[in-house]
Amino acid sequence: KNWQQLWMETTPGWLNSLQLKRFSASRNLIIDIDPDFPWQLTALDGYGANLTLVTDHKWGVWSGSANLNAAAATFNRVDVRRPSLALTANSSTVNISELSAFTEKGILEATASVSQTPQRQTHISLNGRGVPVNILQQWGWPELPLTGDGNIQLTASGDIQANVPLKPTVSGQLHAVNATKQQVTQTMNAGVVSSGEVTSTEPVQ
Repeated sequence: KNWQQLWMETTPGWLNSLQLKRFSASRNLIIDIDPDFPWQLTALDGYGANLTLVTDHKWGVWSGSANLNAAAATFNRVDVRRPSLALTANSSTVNISELSAFTEKGILEATASVSQTPQRQTHISLNGRGVPVNILQQWGWPELPLTGDGNIQLTASGDIQANVPLKPTVSGQLHAVNATKQQVTQTMNAGVVSSGEVTSTEPVQ
């Protein structure tokens, strides 16, 4: 079984709860070879406090705080540098107050929240500055009718449930502007994108 399957299962009868009062990690290499979305974290460091990972025989991040950062990472064949994450969790929500990484020329910054309900309703707000405008294509958003580098803004929500496809639950909006001042806004409903018209941000003469 892979770690995702194990994460969704209940723990053995002898493991009802698990809390890390304090933890630290240094220079770790983590690799997931899932062919649908392979990823790797290189030189991963982290620390946290009062992190509850099991409650009522269920894995999760049920309370506490954690900070993670790595020297480099690859997410579905997209390379980034210095990814970092900061989160706090309580009985109702996991809040990710910082999620950032550098691309070859620009930076991605995001915040997110995940509910502690079985539906695991997730909201994310992401901004990219000086990044390839199609950087999200490898992460699930269809190719935009733009090329080059530019700025992007994404807001999206969906449900990350066990044994339920994610894509049909996702709704969101993506706005992108490239270096030649072309822009497009696309909307996703139930995992399907409505193509937006490419326009110019330059004033009409």
